[in-house]
Amino acid sequence: MSAEANNRVSPKGKAAAQAARGRARRSEGYREASDEYAAIRELRERNWIAAHIRERRYELDLTQQEVAERAGTSHSFISKLEGGEHIPTIPVLKRILAVLDEELLIGIERRVANDEPEREIARVPDLVSA
Repeated sequence: MSAEANNRVSPKGKAAAQAARGRARRSEGYREASDEYAAIRELRERNWIAAHIRERRYELDLTQQEVAERAGTSHSFISKLEGGEHIPTIPVLKRILAVLDEELLIGIERRVANDEPEREIARVPDLVSA
C-alpha cells in the first residue's frame, strides 16, 4: 500500500493494515522457525547430540560463529558438528555445552535380574579438562 493510499484510509483501516503487516512478519518468522525445527527433527534421527546442540543454539539465538568463539573452537567445527559430520571429544563437548548454559552428564545403564534397567547418572568431573 502506497503512503498516499495509506493516508486516505480511515483510522480503523490503518490499524487493520498495520495488524496485517505484523501478522505477515510473524508468519515469516514462524515459517523460518518451523523449517529450522523440521531440520532439527530430521537431524535427531541421525545424530541426537548434533540436533541438541543446534536446537539449543537456535533457542539462545546464537550463531555458529558465536558458539565457536566462546567455546574456543572453529566455526567450521561447529558447522560440521551440527551437520552430523563430527563427534566432539568430551572436553570440547563440555565447552560447547557451557556456552549453551548446559552441563554434560554421563549415564550408565545395566540390566538387573528382572530385566529392569538400573541407571546411574553423574556429572562429568572437572578432572576432564575443558
